[in-house]
Amino acid sequence: MKATLLAVVLVLTSIGLCAQTSTPNSSATPPPPAHRMHHDMMAMHMQQMREQVAKMRATLEEMKANLNKITDPALKQQAQYDVDLWEAMVHHMEAMSDMMGPHGMSGGHNMHMDMGGSSGMGGMQSNSPAPQPPAQPPK
Repeated sequence: MKATLLAVVLVLTSIGLCAQTSTPNSSATPPPPAHRMHHDMMAMHMQQMREQVAKMRATLEEMKANLNKITDPALKQQAQYDVDLWEAMVHHMEAMSDMMGPHGMSGGHNMHMDMGGSSGMGGMQSNSPAPQPPAQPPK
């Protein structure tokens, strides 16, 4: 009787263990809705960021074109400094946009930046116009 009971317990235990160790085919299941929504929001944000960088690049090209029209040496030097700084900023934004593109952030990496004093990506306002350099009075 003890041997029969022991055999039944061992059979039931082994069946239970086999049921726990088998995993369902996870590749056929779609991602959860929250994950899909996050992915869609990131894609939309990246598109807005690329559009904003393109506007910044266009404004910078206008600044470069206007630089040749300045005749006052002091104003021209100040305008050149402005162009150089904005060139660096636009280049940085383009590099960030490229890095965060399809193989960057949306590729599964958990990366956050701190822009404008806020955590995450919320510091960037995607609906604001491209930043304009402040007008500097000649010294």
